[in-house]
Amino acid sequence: HGVAECVICHPELAQVKGQAQLPKYDTIQAISLVSRPENNSRNTMHTSRVQFSSAESVTKAGIDVDVVQERPMLDAITANGELLFDPTRVGHLSPRVPGTVAVVFKTVGDPVAAGEILALVDASQVGQVKSQFLQAVVQLQLRKTTVERLRPVANSGAVPQKSIIEAEAGLQEAEVALISARQALANLGFDLPEGLETGSPQILADELRFLGIPSSVVAALPAGTKTANLIPVRAPYDGILLASAVVAGEVADPSSPLFTVSDPRRMWLVLNVRQEDVRHVRRGLPVRFHSDNGDQSVTGEVAWISPAIDEQTRTMQVRVAIANEDGTLRDKTFGTGQIVLREEPNAIVVPRGAVQSTPDASFVFVRDKNYFDENSPKFFHVRQVRLGARDGESVELLAGVLPGEVIASQGSNVLLAQLLRSNLGAGCGCHEH
Repeated sequence: HGVAECVICHPELAQVKGQAQLPKYDTIQAISLVSRPENNSRNTMHTSRVQFSSAESVTKAGIDVDVVQERPMLDAITANGELLFDPTRVGHLSPRVPGTVAVVFKTVGDPVAAGEILALVDASQVGQVKSQFLQAVVQLQLRKTTVERLRPVANSGAVPQKSIIEAEAGLQEAEVALISARQALANLGFDLPEGLETGSPQILADELRFLGIPSSVVAALPAGTKTANLIPVRAPYDGILLASAVVAGEVADPSSPLFTVSDPRRMWLVLNVRQEDVRHVRRGLPVRFHSDNGDQSVTGEVAWISPAIDEQTRTMQVRVAIANEDGTLRDKTFGTGQIVLREEPNAIVVPRGAVQSTPDASFVFVRDKNYFDENSPKFFHVRQVRLGARDGESVELLAGVLPGEVIASQGSNVLLAQLLRSNLGAGCGCHEH
């Protein structure tokens, strides 16, 4: 356990009357979980004890005591962090081609559904592509009609074979042109309904005019709108409209986003973990995060550990996926995260002020079990300890004390200072043995 005269290995050394209570958990495993301060085996301070002339002199020296207790403790790596929208679910939306914004349907803060139209852009390139498609369909229909008329009379010699070959070649060219025109529409995000290519040119032109725009949206357009140049800007997924940089009449370009949409149901917690702590982190470890203002607390699991070290901070990023179904979490929320290495329901705990340290060892001062016996000397044993988990007021001792022992919780620094000077008796009614 890394302490001299270990009371876990030798419970008879415990300063309790009756049978000593051993830890309810594997302290050796807990010690080896992370790098912990070690005691120098050459340090012999544990062989000393601090004796007082009376119980009153203990009080006058400012010494207060506490009982070593068992309570839940969290052994965790603490790191600063930030809650962010999942960047894979933050979309910066632009039109696929340059144009002029015709209509804007959504504003900042509005909820949006996947595929919902946020705005319509009037783009001449859209009209050109639709016109090319219409021409390709008409050409294909004409070439088909020509081939169908020539084939029945081809074998009779009434029509030169060359004419048949030229007609069939023209048909193939028309088919290729239609495929190209269809792909040009697909590149702009338009889906062609089934059977569209079999109608008359006028019916096809009417269908193409508001292609990809639902009738409910068409009904909301200004009366008399005839343009075939409209292309919708759609939401890629359910979410919230975070930003809008456009009004009707403005020029729109693919290089300048019109909208920013985010799905707030999925968040990332990014923790900046010290380089020396990252080696203890692994995927799947539970994480707890508390915002700096204290109004938000979330939990999750480690999903990703960066392989790169930040040159400025010498930290590594650890990412945690956070569910935000109710939408209460906010983007760019700063706070503190705890990567939980171990949760111990029965940790052996003392106040942090009870532990004193020298450059090569950590100690507590344990009151003798016969302290209140009549004519018994009033002294404290110097006990080496191994430090474990910490919280605001307490520290876990993985070795060195047992539950029920009484330790100096206040004034232990005075005891250590006097012990180091080997002159504790001067002025406080006590002396070292």
